[in-house]
Amino acid sequence: MVQKPSLTIPLAFKKKETDKRARRVKSRRSKLRAMARGQQKIQSQQKNAKKAAEKKKGQAADQKTAAKAALVHTCPVCRTQMPDPKTFKQHFESKHPKSPMPPELVDVQA
Repeated sequence: MVQKPSLTIPLAFKKKETDKRARRVKSRRSKLRAMARGQQKIQSQQKNAKKAAEKKKGQAADQKTAAKAALVHTCPVCRTQMPDPKTFKQHFESKHPKSPMPPELVDVQA
């Protein structure tokens, strides 16, 4: 008795084909999801960058104005600004030893 060659596809081969197909479909779906999410990601990055720039810009101005407000004492010789009388007296004694001491610094303890 001669056996005819079987025309059925072996089960192992079917499984491999289904796995390949499933991977392809999954890959396509993830690419589509990634593209849609990619656009959202780009938009959100731009929005956050804009917010950070505005915050940084406003913050820098606040720091500058606060620093200027803190410098209340000005040296009459070199026009350097200092935050407090103690620092002012130390500056005056070290930088201008030959100049007469301003009257506001006479009674300040260094």
